Amino acid sequence: MSPSFEKTAYCPFLAALAIFLSACGSKEEEAVPQAGVRPVKLLTLEAASREMSRRYPATIEAATSRDVSFSVGGLIVEVPVKEAEEIQEDAIIARIDSRDFQSQFDSAKAQFDNAEEEYQRAVRLASGDAIARSALEQRKSQRDVAKAQFESAQKALNDTILRSPISGVITKVFVSPLENVGAGKPVATVIAPDGLQATVNLPAKVVANIENRVDKSAFVLLDAAPSERIPAEFKEATLEADVATQTFGVTFTFRSPENLLILPGMNATMELSSSAVEVDGSAPKVAVPLGSVLSDGGAQYVWVVDSDSMAVSRREVEIEDSIGEMVVVLEGLSVGETIAAAGASYLSEGMLVRPWGAD
Repeated sequence: MSPSFEKTAYCPFLAALAIFLSACGSKEEEAVPQAGVRPVKLLTLEAASREMSRRYPATIEAATSRDVSFSVGGLIVEVPVKEAEEIQEDAIIARIDSRDFQSQFDSAKAQFDNAEEEYQRAVRLASGDAIARSALEQRKSQRDVAKAQFESAQKALNDTILRSPISGVITKVFVSPLENVGAGKPVATVIAPDGLQATVNLPAKVVANIENRVDKSAFVLLDAAPSERIPAEFKEATLEADVATQTFGVTFTFRSPENLLILPGMNATMELSSSAVEVDGSAPKVAVPLGSVLSDGGAQYVWVVDSDSMAVSRREVEIEDSIGEMVVVLEGLSVGETIAAAGASYLSEGMLVRPWGAD
């Protein structure tokens, strides 16, 4: 076979091979995503639910708590209670050495008894005009002074025994026997076991809009038992905001369930739920994932995606103060817009994006 024939025979084969390889190459190029297009998780915004629920860190305290102390000072000789012990009203918490107080009481009583006797004698004499009226008044005055001193000594003696003002639980004992204690120094803390309270610091915006909420409800969630939602009732609120945080202290009361032991100092969260009242006819607000909101100095912003060009642009927003995975946008976004819900921190102005997982 001549060389010219072989060359002629191979030409159609080489041409077909070139076409096949060209087609394969074009398919492979189509499978490679466009350079510079970043995949992100997209979210099309919908109106936020009218049912609003917010969670705030809370401090658990006793609704009724008393720090008890002696009205007189002295050497403690007995402390018959211990921490975590239940105690009844008027039960003894501590005693101080009463010997000096007993002596003062005995002396004051003797002086009062003598003054009372002299006064009664003067009264009998005055009834027969055997004593001047001024002498009677003097004896009465002496009697009254002695009586006041006697009553003061009696109270001081009684105060050497410290009793519980309420029935409850001893949560803290600050003293021990053979310790000198001053008047007014806390000896123990007693709390009523049937009442607890949780205090939260609410942002000023939440407090300002509280009247625009209905069906308000509150629940306490312990960090140790987060699945237990304990109903709570509003008790009181501070009328002045904290200068540093611009928050208001709001206190709720609740009762401990029988299956839980709740003590002051435990970590908890307050869940406040309510329905929004449309009072101004404004556009519905939207809720976005907390992770989609970025900060730049004092400004907060999200990346808005153009549905035609798939390019992102920065949009500053105003976020409602709250705690949770979703936050409400007060200004800056509208229902129907699309934002980058995840991966936003890697974006820049004008960057092209595509849905996460799309080919």
